[in-house]
Amino acid sequence: MTSGWRSLIAWSAGALLVALVALTFVLWGTNGPTYIVDLIAAYCL
Repeated sequence: MTSGWRSLIAWSAGALLVALVALTFVLWGTNGPTYIVDLIAAYCL
């Protein structure tokens, strides 16, 4: 039972990472790199 949960968590983390990368590329394509840099700066500073 434990290995099933570990597998589910690993697949969920992988899917979240893929979605994040896809969203980054979409934002990069529509607004260019300055939008992503401004977004990171706004959240981190």
